[in-house]
Amino acid sequence: MDCQQIDKISQKNWLTDQQKAELISLIASSFKGVDSAAYFARYFMDPSHYQQCVRLFYQQNQLVGYCLLTFKKDKACIVMGASAAFLPSFRGNNNTFGFSLKWAVKTWLFNLRRSVYYLDTMLSPAMYRAMGKKVAFIYPNPSMTEAEIADYQALVVAAEPSPWRGLPCLKSVGRASNYSESDLIALKTSSKPEIAFYCHINPNFALGSALLVLIPINLKQLLATLWKAVKFGR
Repeated sequence: MDCQQIDKISQKNWLTDQQKAELISLIASSFKGVDSAAYFARYFMDPSHYQQCVRLFYQQNQLVGYCLLTFKKDKACIVMGASAAFLPSFRGNNNTFGFSLKWAVKTWLFNLRRSVYYLDTMLSPAMYRAMGKKVAFIYPNPSMTEAEIADYQALVVAAEPSPWRGLPCLKSVGRASNYSESDLIALKTSSKPEIAFYCHINPNFALGSALLVLIPINLKQLLATLWKAVKFGR
């Protein structure tokens, strides 16, 4: 995707009024069943986040996508949240991974005494695949051990059970990605392992069910992810 990218940070150069209006319009176009202004206020303006940063993607001066990262902290850990949306013709290009990884590494390096986690409410099988192909450790995954399930459940609370092993890992969010019928058929019949697993664990994603995806950010993750990139050329 040949786009202009603009990065904004809440503590430095946050969104202009025009950019806010563009984002609200994009959210309305990207999701079904959502109050776009309320969604924007919840994710972009929540005072419980100590920081937000967003990458805006433009083509020919039109906003075609964004990747938002949010940050909350307590004494024990920092949790990075995420929200992303793209117009249909710009989806599926791994546009968010590099931006998310940069901020994950930066956050971990500046908070070595805290555990750092990336916790994303994923409505999209394609987003799960984009992350799952890149990172070494992502949860849930089809080969999770009982110990990993216990660790996941300790961090992801108040979740709804999935058909897959009854794992509490889903959240009803009242919105869904604006997929066409042909998009849904392609996703639900995909042979790509990550997409097939997502559709199995969260079969009602088109009806507003999201998968709670947890990615630990630590030295083990970073080294194994780097090795995966070298080994598979990703």
